[in-house]
Amino acid sequence: MPSNDRKVTERWFQRRGVPFFIVDYNAAEDVFTRAAPVLTLVFLFSAISAIDLDWPTAGIVVASIGGLVLLISAWILLNKLRGRRLLAPPERIGRIELAAFVLVPTMLPLLFGGDLTGALLTVTTMLIILGVVYLVTVYALVSLALWAAKEMLRTLGRTFRLFTRGLPLLLLGFMFLFINAEAWQSAGQISLVHLGAVAALFILLAAAFLMTQIPREMRGLNDWESWSEIVAHVEEAPVIVDEPPSSTELTAPLGNLEKANLFLVFSVTQGLRLLLVSAMVGALFVVIGLIVISPETITLWTQQSPDVIARYTVFDIDLVLTAELIQVSVFLAFFAAVYFSVYTTTNATLREEFFEDMVGEARQNLAVRAVYRNSL
Repeated sequence: MPSNDRKVTERWFQRRGVPFFIVDYNAAEDVFTRAAPVLTLVFLFSAISAIDLDWPTAGIVVASIGGLVLLISAWILLNKLRGRRLLAPPERIGRIELAAFVLVPTMLPLLFGGDLTGALLTVTTMLIILGVVYLVTVYALVSLALWAAKEMLRTLGRTFRLFTRGLPLLLLGFMFLFINAEAWQSAGQISLVHLGAVAALFILLAAAFLMTQIPREMRGLNDWESWSEIVAHVEEAPVIVDEPPSSTELTAPLGNLEKANLFLVFSVTQGLRLLLVSAMVGALFVVIGLIVISPETITLWTQQSPDVIARYTVFDIDLVLTAELIQVSVFLAFFAAVYFSVYTTTNATLREEFFEDMVGEARQNLAVRAVYRNSL
């Protein structure tokens, strides 16, 4: 049921990945406490940092048990200092707990092997984990990713239409690459590490083009002509619309952190849609390759026998899945991500369709924000 319970609305903001819409939201307040279960598991599993796999089995067992005993002892000591039950899970993670999280596992390689390099590696790893946990928790990235994935599935039909809209031009250009010997000699023969590096480069390029477009789509989203327009956008949201604000300003301007939060929501949701379109392109080329690219053709192009993964027979037609086909298809799929990101910024009609759903969701978030702030 809709309600103006502040906590209900604030949880709604967090589930949709916009925690900075919450009034007086303190990004640093109890961030690590909310992530306590994850940090506890990492802390306990850090006992493996003391293990050297070259040791005898008995040494590995002793180090594992000893490391675990040391971690649990530190846990008990912290609880004693806090005046809590000795084995109670942490209710709040403060500076002392964070220091123990980093330093106690760092002692394990030193105590069980005198490994200074291992200790430095452990402290670096634990600091990186803290940084990642902080960012994920502050920006509600897990909730945002889950919500974005649900939205992507809900709008799967629209995404497929975008794919078919760009398919004619894509096939016209990419088919020349797909049936080109040079493409198979390069993308089909490189190592997986190099292919991953190329894919990462294409992803960065696609993200760069996408992010240049997002500010244009965000412009004017928080501009409302009347209170009735705001009311029309809060359907199915957990708020009851009160009387319109007495001031002439319908809603407060977005702060810098709120703008950054909204930008992040756009980036994640549209990035997932772009990846889905790319996956469709890759799957399309795998199917085409199974039908028209024979192992003999691959051998002719690459001067090497292909690495056959599987063979299928469909209606007396031999279909051969090769590693080279998958690699070329993956290469073209990520290349297509760059193509679609550029195409959506240059084609006005496609751009509007690509961002239409997300603009509507953002407007709803902002409308709920206006009602939420008016009810405080």
